[in-house]
Formats: sequence, structure tokens, C-alpha cells
Amino acid sequence: MKLCVTGHDANGKAVFSYVGAPPQGNPGSHELWATKGPIRVPDGSDPKAPAQIGYFPGPGETAFKVVSVTPQQGETPQVSADIAHLFDADDPQMHTTDTIDYVIILGGQADLELDDGRKERVVAGDCVVQRGTRHAWRIVGDEPLVLGAILVGAERT
Repeated sequence: MKLCVTGHDANGKAVFSYVGAPPQGNPGSHELWATKGPIRVPDGSDPKAPAQIGYFPGPGETAFKVVSVTPQQGETPQVSADIAHLFDADDPQMHTTDTIDYVIILGGQADLELDDGRKERVVAGDCVVQRGTRHAWRIVGDEPLVLGAILVGAERT
């Protein structure tokens, strides 16, 4: 996978600020880009080091990532200690985040499960808008589930 980040030179001309491998995050996760604080253009952040926000963005922050979850990881997700509290103790795949997520399924398939066992099968090409609801990605088959996602941090009311 290649990441291309555009920007501006000193004269305001559009340039490629970075072209190369994306940063690796949690297991199976590429942290492509993140913003922290007010979003402005031209964007003066370092194109080789997106903002450090943690796995899920807070209110007003954004994250752009590609996540690949193998069927084995889907059984008991491998998550870092800073986000473990977002996952249910009784069902470690179920979790809730304070984000609006724009997701496209890039590969594999899963049953997206919500409360009360309600499920919808999603496959490559399907899109999901996840609006801060409790959910789990239940992988179907032997292929990894690959998600492209833009996460926007929100305040829970």
C-alpha cells in the first residue's frame, strides 16, 4: 500500500509532500492520516507524521485508516490497553466509540451486528455509516475483513 499526501510549497503551488509506506498502528491497522484541533488549509502539519491522537479520535479530531482483521483476531480482538475499555466484557467483539465512521468494505465479509443481535451482511464494495452505536464486526469465512475508514470524533450527549 502506498500513501500519497499532498500539500503546498512556499509559493502555494500544489506538491506531493509525502509518498511512501503508511505508518503501521495497532495490529493490522495502517494509520493513514489524522487531524487534531481546528482543521485548516493549507495544512501545515508534518506530512510524514500525522497527528498523534490515539486509535479513536476525540471530539473535533479525525482519523483515516485501513484495518485488516483476520478471522482469528475477530474472535477475541487484539486491542491496546488505551482502548480496551470501549469493548464489552461479556462480548469482546462488541464496542462503542464516540465517533461517526465512514466505512467501505475493501475485502472479506462480515455480519455487522448491533444491539439485540440485529445483523446485516457486508461485503467488498459495501459502505457503512457508523454513528456511535454499539456494534461488532463478525467475520464470515476465512478471508480477513479489510475496512477503509474515516473516523470523526464526536461528543456523546
